Amino acid sequence: MDCNVCHCVFFLPEVVVRVWIHPTRKVIRHDCIQLLHDSHETPLLPPDSVNLSGDISFDGTPRTTRFKDPLRARAEYNRLRKEKLSVNRHRKFVFGAMYDRLFQDYFEIDPIYKDYDLIVTLPSKKVTEVSIRLVAPGEGDGKDNLLVSIVELGRTLSGPGNCRGKDVGDIGSMHAIGLKSATSKTFYVTKETTAAKTENASRLMTEWMQDNMREVLSCIRKNDSDMKVEPSPSLKNAPGSRMMVSVNLANSPHYDNGDTSKSVAIWVEEKPGQSKNWFFVFPNMSFQGSKGIVVKLMHGLVISWDGREIYHCTSKTQVGEGNNTYGCLWSSTRM
Repeated sequence: MDCNVCHCVFFLPEVVVRVWIHPTRKVIRHDCIQLLHDSHETPLLPPDSVNLSGDISFDGTPRTTRFKDPLRARAEYNRLRKEKLSVNRHRKFVFGAMYDRLFQDYFEIDPIYKDYDLIVTLPSKKVTEVSIRLVAPGEGDGKDNLLVSIVELGRTLSGPGNCRGKDVGDIGSMHAIGLKSATSKTFYVTKETTAAKTENASRLMTEWMQDNMREVLSCIRKNDSDMKVEPSPSLKNAPGSRMMVSVNLANSPHYDNGDTSKSVAIWVEEKPGQSKNWFFVFPNMSFQGSKGIVVKLMHGLVISWDGREIYHCTSKTQVGEGNNTYGCLWSSTRM
């Protein structure tokens, strides 16, 4: 255990208590590689299940299946890439492919004691960086507590969301806020209560990034400025002009090739410490020969990455009774 930091979760009857004893945290650097998403070797960490896909039945009826062997899972994934529901996807995902029970030999990053920078060499030899940080639970007081503000925003959201969802095989919901694109200059429709919570959470996230991820913030803001976009009123002080909020999301590994900048996301849950099997997955990334890299998600975790370059997804999470997980992502708007 790191002597400089203790960030612990205690389970008591009806209560989950998290204690941050000292805010000083080391940043660990890992040099990694990412393989091409469409080679016979990949995914290095293949999804172990396919959810409600018509491409795995003889007559196109949606069904769900699970794989116990990683070799078969990888082979089936590569077959499904060429099938009807997946072959023309710009984001290069397989419909309904999910991570429920992770196969062995991946490298796990547990950020409870340390922060991390992943320096990733891509197949093109270009180098990109993934930054992983943990927000102190006391970041701000009362109405200005960052993590509380994200939970309060998540609670205003309901229904299937207004983007992705069943049409792409996801579980959970995804809600888009802000500009649809720089070209259209139109905004997603957002109810008043959500807009007010969005404004507060986004302002607090910008303040946190000023102290902890200033370069990423500057990159996102510059891209919006270069495209001469005017953000919606609720995002005028946000890290970027576009925001996505997920609720209990599980999805297939993909690229976000419509993005125009890096993204930054923060994850929270209603009952901190309750969710299990909650991971952000980099299935084609390797550290010291590992078959994939996974980041253990937790209340207050922040990750920045370039979704255009990094293949990524979220695992199927066991949130537990009375709990919800929320992920809030900001970036510059799309073209």
